[in-house]
Amino acid sequence: MRRRNFLQAMGAGSLAALSSAESGTRRHMTSPDCPKDGESTRIPPLSANQEEQPAAGPGGYHDPRIAVDLAHIRWNLSQIRNHVKVPVMAVVKANAYGHGLVGTSKALEKAGADSLMVGKLQEAVALREAGIRCPILNFGPFDRRDSAEIIQRKISQSVFTEEVAYLDEAAAGLDKTASVHIDIDTGMGRTGAAPEQALRLIKKTASFPHLKIDGVCTTLTEEPDFDKEQLRRFLQVCTVARAKGISLGLRHAASSAGIFYSSEFYLDMIRPGITLYGYYPNAGTRKTDALGLKPVLKLSARVSFIKDLGAGEPFSYLRAFKAESKMRLATIGIGYSDGYPFLFSGKVQVLIRNKKFPVLGAITSNHVMVGLGDDREVRIGDEVTLIDPDRSSGLAADDLAGPSGVADYKILIGLNPLIPRTYLG
Repeated sequence: MRRRNFLQAMGAGSLAALSSAESGTRRHMTSPDCPKDGESTRIPPLSANQEEQPAAGPGGYHDPRIAVDLAHIRWNLSQIRNHVKVPVMAVVKANAYGHGLVGTSKALEKAGADSLMVGKLQEAVALREAGIRCPILNFGPFDRRDSAEIIQRKISQSVFTEEVAYLDEAAAGLDKTASVHIDIDTGMGRTGAAPEQALRLIKKTASFPHLKIDGVCTTLTEEPDFDKEQLRRFLQVCTVARAKGISLGLRHAASSAGIFYSSEFYLDMIRPGITLYGYYPNAGTRKTDALGLKPVLKLSARVSFIKDLGAGEPFSYLRAFKAESKMRLATIGIGYSDGYPFLFSGKVQVLIRNKKFPVLGAITSNHVMVGLGDDREVRIGDEVTLIDPDRSSGLAADDLAGPSGVADYKILIGLNPLIPRTYLG
């Protein structure tokens, strides 16, 4: 598809809201460390005395940045623990769902998470190098050449094939014991030993002198009726293995969606992901809001340029868009290279000076264009809130997911790891 056709297709309707810049009031936290129960909160703009923790050097004044409210992470973890009353393995894969792997993991460990789960060995190694001491499970793949490092760094490894022997071999050479969790595929069809093969793998793993089974797990499809069948299959394997005298460690199956099933799904441990970051796994659980979760992340940038457009005046690549009437246009220093989705073009709003303004099409690599209508208050350098943990603004990630069709998971995980992240509270 040519650039012009692509822009026109994705940005259709982006100018329809130009005349309806929406005002909105904001509520501020009374204390960033101790927000009141149920109170909507706001992460303030970065100040000079707050510590910046960027992935690669400090950003410029106009560059996008992310603020992570650690008080909200602690709240969400506490709500989950009080609900399930079993150990929590906090999922920090994918750069902690965009919140920053190391900073978020340190906060979760300090808040009492029993263990952490990552999706890549690289993530587990980074956490150990950052001083994380709690148990870490690598749910991602490994190779024979990785085995020694996994053992030396005391990382638990998910296994589901005969490659488990590599860990025993390496552990023997190091005179250590390797920790494993056996992954059983009960219907997800992604990874794991099939139920009819799992018992043989469990028996073989238990026979290795330098391996310890610290857990067995499965991944639910999040289709409620079938998940019940998955749990049945999983427990059947566990029951037979235990009858043979094999210690299985912790059994775990429930991720965030499973938290809202009956307690039989909790087993010995749960693996929450998106709920830790203040979002529910689906529309139904969001509507019920049983845990009172609080979104954690704020994405902001600044107005870098403002201009006036006449009626019919074009803008963006190939002059693909035209102002329907006389208007002001603000350019924001953020784009899809920063992880701000292209599909937001013409479908969402941003917040400037406590007013909402529409994002126009098209979002480009490093720029977002915002229609100001006839507003004359916005200035170059003003902070622009693009994702807001304050529910009253209507700009939380799941609020943006509806009109754009981009899931809140993808919105958060897609944020560029190079954006500086600040940890508050």
